[in-house]
Amino acid sequence: MIVKEGNYVEGRRIEDVWRDLLWLTVMKGYDFVVKGGSYVGQIRKQLDLVSFRITNPGERPLAPIMTGGRKAPTSDEAIDMYFANYLIDTTLAENEQYKYSTYISPQVDRIVELILKSIGGTNQACISVGDVGSVNLPDPPCLRVMSFKVVKGKLNCSVFFRSWDLVTGLPQNIGGFQLMKEFVLSKLKENELNLQDGEMIGYSDGLHIYEQYFELVDGLTVDKIRIDPEVLKDQQEFLASNEYKAVVAKNATAM
Repeated sequence: MIVKEGNYVEGRRIEDVWRDLLWLTVMKGYDFVVKGGSYVGQIRKQLDLVSFRITNPGERPLAPIMTGGRKAPTSDEAIDMYFANYLIDTTLAENEQYKYSTYISPQVDRIVELILKSIGGTNQACISVGDVGSVNLPDPPCLRVMSFKVVKGKLNCSVFFRSWDLVTGLPQNIGGFQLMKEFVLSKLKENELNLQDGEMIGYSDGLHIYEQYFELVDGLTVDKIRIDPEVLKDQQEFLASNEYKAVVAKNATAM
């Protein structure tokens, strides 16, 4: 189900909602040139507000199935690794300042404790991602909140992203969060609180398609991406500017 006027999508499986969100962003997203953050110089097509519900997010496969020789954005094996390495394991590589697990993993036991003590009757089982210093990072966390709530005997998980790559990021993120929800459910069951698997709910004020994926998305949606001519002009001017050249030089030095 797509409610176009409210930028809302509801579906059964992760893939169902992902494909509907692609179409919705193609149809209603606004265009702008990235001048700060990731992929400076590219055009993004973005929704300024979107929400979705996945009613049966645990149905396998978690990853989208692609046809026509197209490369899938992720796989169930990649989602398993993402869950283990970026949502649970807090070990950082030499060039990493943080991972989502840096913030999530230390809070999981407390989330389980809160749900157990209240027998599911709490609104406090909420994980914060980032801290007061995150705004000073070169790449602050995109995920900011992961909330768990028991609704009619089912454990739901809600997430909020300040910025969200729809094409390759969202399918892997949601798959990993589903595994996290299943992990929490297993911990609750170990302590004799048996809940059913519930919904996955998502919100973002920056769900987007990067220019580098426009061709791929055009192959997945009936309606094709169209870019505002004024934005194309702005991109040409920006790519020729000293500001952009300085970004390129800085990135080259960092490598």
